Amino acid sequence: MTRESHHRRLTGVGMSMSTFLLVILLGPGRAAHAQVAFETSENGHVSVSLTPQSTDNSGWSRGSFIFPTAPDLEINLRRQVGGLQVVDVNNDGLPDVVAVCYHSSSFPPYDDWHDMIFFNTGTTIETTPSWVSTEQVHTGDMQVADLDGDGFPEIVTIHGEMSHQSVRVYSGSATGPMNTAGFAVNTSALVWGTGGALADIDNDGDLDLVTSNQGVSPDPFRPNYMFRNYAGTLTQTPAWVSTDQAVQGGVAAGDFNNDGFIDIAIAKWVNFGSGIYYNNAGTLAGLPGWTAGQDDTDKGAVVADFDGNGQLDVAFGGDPARAYAQNNGVFTEVWANTDPFSGTQDIRAQDVDHDGDMDLAEVHFSTGRAYIYLNNDGVLDPNPVWMYDATQVGNALAFGDINGDGWDDLVVGYSGDPSIRVFFANPPECQPDFNNDGVLDFFDVQLYLSLFSQSDPAADLTGDGIFDFFDIQEFLNLFAAGCP
Repeated sequence: MTRESHHRRLTGVGMSMSTFLLVILLGPGRAAHAQVAFETSENGHVSVSLTPQSTDNSGWSRGSFIFPTAPDLEINLRRQVGGLQVVDVNNDGLPDVVAVCYHSSSFPPYDDWHDMIFFNTGTTIETTPSWVSTEQVHTGDMQVADLDGDGFPEIVTIHGEMSHQSVRVYSGSATGPMNTAGFAVNTSALVWGTGGALADIDNDGDLDLVTSNQGVSPDPFRPNYMFRNYAGTLTQTPAWVSTDQAVQGGVAAGDFNNDGFIDIAIAKWVNFGSGIYYNNAGTLAGLPGWTAGQDDTDKGAVVADFDGNGQLDVAFGGDPARAYAQNNGVFTEVWANTDPFSGTQDIRAQDVDHDGDMDLAEVHFSTGRAYIYLNNDGVLDPNPVWMYDATQVGNALAFGDINGDGWDDLVVGYSGDPSIRVFFANPPECQPDFNNDGVLDFFDVQLYLSLFSQSDPAADLTGDGIFDFFDIQEFLNLFAAGCP
C-alpha cells in the first residue's frame, strides 16, 4: 500500500503529541472535522495515512522457504497490538499467545485496548481470547516469566500515555494469570514506559525488570529504570535510574563482556544513539559504555551471537535496522536491511531454519511489512528471504511452536482488523533422505548413486542439467549436514 509517514526530530519544546499529529495530518488551516483515517504508533512519534495497494495482504519468499506467503490464522478483532509473546502461561505444556494493546490518537478511534491471552487448543490458538485484563490502559510491551518462583509465570506489562504506574504485574496461577494486576510500581504519570526486559541483574537468582522510557511534550526525555526483585516482588520505585535521559524504545539483555553479569542494550529514538549499559558486579552503569555512534529512529533491540564467535552481538530496529558484531568489546556494523521501506517497529532474533545460527525478523509500522533475513554461516543476508505485506500497520513479532511440530511459528501483531496473523512453519523436506524413511544412512547413498548413474533429474542437485562431480559433492555436503 501507499502510506504517508510522518516522523519528527524531538526537541524539548513543542505542542502536545496529539495536537502535533493532528496538524501534520490535516495540514495548516484545515478544520479538525476534516480528519482522514490514520494510525499512530505505540510511542506516539509516527503517524500514517493508508491507501490500498495491489500488494496488500500478499507475501513472497525466495525459494521454498518454511513460512507460507499467506497467514494460516487471523484474529479478527480491531485492536492496536503493542506487544506479543508466545509462551505457556497456564502450565499445560502448550504455548499460548499473549497480546497487549495500546491506545492512541488514531482515527477512527479504538474502543477497546484490554490486554488478551489466546490459549492454545492443541494445534492452534483460539480466535476469541479466553483471558482479558480487567485494566484497560495503554500497554506498549510485556514480558512473561516466573517472578516469585512458585512455578507459575507472571505477566509484566509496560504502560505509557500519561499512565500512572508504568509497570503492572498479573500474578500467575495453575490455570493462568489473574485478570487483575496484583502489583503496580509507583511511577509518575509523566513517565511513558516503552519497553522492558527481565534479567537477573544482581545475580541473586531471581529476575529484575529494566524498562526503557520516554516523556511527553514539551519534555519528552526520560531515564531508563531498573526495578529490583526482592523475594518475588518488584520494588515499587526504581532501584536504578540511568544518568542520561532520552526517548528510549526497547530493551534487550545479555552478558556482552562475559564477566558473569547481565548487561543491558537499549534502543533510542532520534537525537540519541542506541547503546549498551554495562553491569559492574550487579550495578548497571549510569551511562552507556558503547553507543552505535549515530542517531536514528531505533525501535527494538535484540541480543544474539550472530557470527558464532562466542561473543554476543546486538541489533537495533531503525531506519534501516542494523546489526553490530562484537570482537572483544569492539562493535562493528556488519548488517543493515536493504529493503526499500524502513521504520522498524519490532525486531527479533530467531533460528527460523534450524541451521544453528540466529536469523533476524522485523516488522515495519509505516508499511505493515514483516521480513525475515537468514543468517548464512555467521553472515546475515541483507536481502529478506520472506516478506508479508499487510493492509494494517505493523507493531509486534513473536515466535513459538504453536502447533507442536517442533518448528517455531510466526505471530505478527498489527493495528487494525485483523490485529494478529499467525504463520505456521512448514518444515522443509530432508533433501538427502532419498528413500524418505526419516533416517540418513547407507541406503540413501545407494539410492542417490543409482539415480545419478541413470541421469535421473532428482540427482541433479546443482540444477545445471549436468551430472558431474559437483552434484555428488553437494549430496555429500547435504548428507553431512543432516536433516533439520
